Amino acid sequence: MGDRDRRRTGFTTVDRRMMWLGRLALAVVVYAGACASAWAETRAAAAARLGAVKAWAYQLQNYDAEQLASLAASDTDLLVVDYQRADGVTFSAAEIAALKRRHDGGRRLVVAYLSIGEAEEYRFYWKPQWSLDKPPFIISENCRWPTNHLVRFWQPQWRDIMFRTRDSYLAQILDAGFDGVYLDRVDVHNDIKRLYPAAGRGMIRLVAELAAAARARRPAFLVIAQNAEELLADAAYRAVIDAVAKEDLLHGVFGTGQRNPPAMIEGSMTNLRRLSAAGKPVFAVEYLVDAAQIAATRVELATRRIPTVFPTRALDGRDPLSTDRKGRPRHGTPEFAVENCDGVFPKRG
Repeated sequence: MGDRDRRRTGFTTVDRRMMWLGRLALAVVVYAGACASAWAETRAAAAARLGAVKAWAYQLQNYDAEQLASLAASDTDLLVVDYQRADGVTFSAAEIAALKRRHDGGRRLVVAYLSIGEAEEYRFYWKPQWSLDKPPFIISENCRWPTNHLVRFWQPQWRDIMFRTRDSYLAQILDAGFDGVYLDRVDVHNDIKRLYPAAGRGMIRLVAELAAAARARRPAFLVIAQNAEELLADAAYRAVIDAVAKEDLLHGVFGTGQRNPPAMIEGSMTNLRRLSAAGKPVFAVEYLVDAAQIAATRVELATRRIPTVFPTRALDGRDPLSTDRKGRPRHGTPEFAVENCDGVFPKRG
């Protein structure tokens, strides 16, 4: 551009370049804002669907054709299932899509169980040699549930298995089309806090990182945490998760069907109300074997607006009132724990 042209326009080449860069920066900001807005709207829609759940089911094994048909035909709004339909065989995307369709033509949420605080011997990532030569992230076997092993969940190798690699547990869940994850053993931090006082903070970070990894691929992805309601005192944790499911809220800590102490119930409820106050749902799991007690508990928790399920402790889809209990495995029951365990560790002597 000549001097005469510059005088006429008032702009130098540098001026024009700066104007172009300014317009580009503005476009980037507008695009980022639009993406953020769309992301927030997607998250809000997913949360609203979860908040509308009135009936749900929780089953982790015994997926024969009859059981799967029963789950698909149920009036549930939410299903919590394992990502494996049989030992070593995972659900296909088509099978998950079928479970999402209600018999009335509506849509239900289907989320995958994922234990993030224990390594399980029946998972794809377990290596046979670990039984003799434990990797550094494994602490010890859970006395209450043999074949499940407490982990140092903050270690990189465990994070890689859970969510940081392309073939991670989370990646396989996302590939199958699940709507979210149901995180178990978030409360492992309580079991190991004497050894690792910072475990609670570490668990909050783990959940946040896993949620971020999932939502980077699918913003609507839901994260439901089981137990560990004490972590709800942390505002950042409440912001990351979409719901909490509490086991043994009213009964079962000290014995099957035995009412928990009032102070224990109220302590849990105080923490759970923190999430309810944020507009996020609370669910409950009660392991009861008496019809009258189930009916009364259903009413009691309904008054608290807590959708509740009453499965067997084996979570095998069977009716807890009709299961033949002779020879039934007692692992996981409070009675087994009292006899054999000191918390999650074996009794000494």
